[in-house]
Amino acid sequence: MKQIFSRSKFLMLVAVLGMAIAPTKAMAHQVQTNYILDSQSGDRIQLRTTFSNGQPLKGAKVTVTSPNQPYRIRTVGKTDSQGRFTFVPDQSISGDWEVNIKREGHQDILTVPVTETGIDLDLMAQNGLEQVGNSDVHYASSPFAIAGGLAIAAASLGLARATSKKQAK
Repeated sequence: MKQIFSRSKFLMLVAVLGMAIAPTKAMAHQVQTNYILDSQSGDRIQLRTTFSNGQPLKGAKVTVTSPNQPYRIRTVGKTDSQGRFTFVPDQSISGDWEVNIKREGHQDILTVPVTETGIDLDLMAQNGLEQVGNSDVHYASSPFAIAGGLAIAAASLGLARATSKKQAK
């Protein structure tokens, strides 16, 4: 009986640790990028990247690649103190331009569709992640996500088994 109790405590500890390392939407690592199209020029887009608490993602490295040469970086820059970055894609190169905003494990990747008439806001997309209005919202990934989920599952199964054995006696 004492052995099952000790095993149960161990499995509970594994479950709690699994929950502690598994990322959730409530994590402070959530990053959101808002975008504004310059209505006068129609070809300049301003991005503003912030954490979920509204703090700007300052000094993040920004790289922009074009659809015709996705492995060649066309523009490199950094977000300013307000988390802003502005760029003008070459309208003669139609297709999906990729904007990668990254700093210390925080990252956002946006797809900016460009046609011969300029940026097409109706087609703005975020690689299948949540998009609301003129904002692009996503949640940080973590190398611990799988480990946390497996720890929770294993501990839950172990607890269920230990409990059923205890009740069978």
